[in-house]
Amino acid sequence: MTVKHPDRRVRKTKEVLKSSFLTLLQEKSFNHISITELVQLADCTRATFYTHYEQKEDLLDEMIEDKFEEMTAAYRKPYVGLSVVDFNELPSASIELFDHFIENRTFYKTMLDPQTGYNYREKLTKRMDRLFRQEFDFRVTEPDTPIDTKLFSTYRIHGIIGLILEWIDSGFEQSTAYMNEQLIQILKFNTPQIFIRQQNGKSR
Repeated sequence: MTVKHPDRRVRKTKEVLKSSFLTLLQEKSFNHISITELVQLADCTRATFYTHYEQKEDLLDEMIEDKFEEMTAAYRKPYVGLSVVDFNELPSASIELFDHFIENRTFYKTMLDPQTGYNYREKLTKRMDRLFRQEFDFRVTEPDTPIDTKLFSTYRIHGIIGLILEWIDSGFEQSTAYMNEQLIQILKFNTPQIFIRQQNGKSR
């Protein structure tokens, strides 16, 4: 038992520091947050902070990496142990990615806010792009289709990323159940035609 106590105390201290840092990020930009006000809010000493981190960038990096790991676990949940995912058979309730974002809505809304002064949107986009490419093989199954599979993967992947980011930017307007179902339907959908929006009775 005595061996576990230090680890538990370290985790608790880091949780308080991360929570306090996120609170400050909702009030001011990253560059305007000082170590002094952080430790005051966390009710700890500067020595405690420097025991775990060299600078505030290290704390933020760890916060971001924590969320990336949680996001990856949520993303993988529906297809653990599978070699192929059939969207016609995949239950929408098995998708947990949107639940992850809603459960961490304060973190994502704060980090994606331009006033935070940290280019998290680019970092999140790159991480999701890498994750999707590593995990999924978007193959073109239609015979004799002259589609570049790399471009097809980029189209699919960044479509999903854009969908997620717009949902977060909208303030999580739709429910997770709705987003789960829509994602499956979008991934299954084929669009051989598009229609031109009309303006003043004329095509634009």
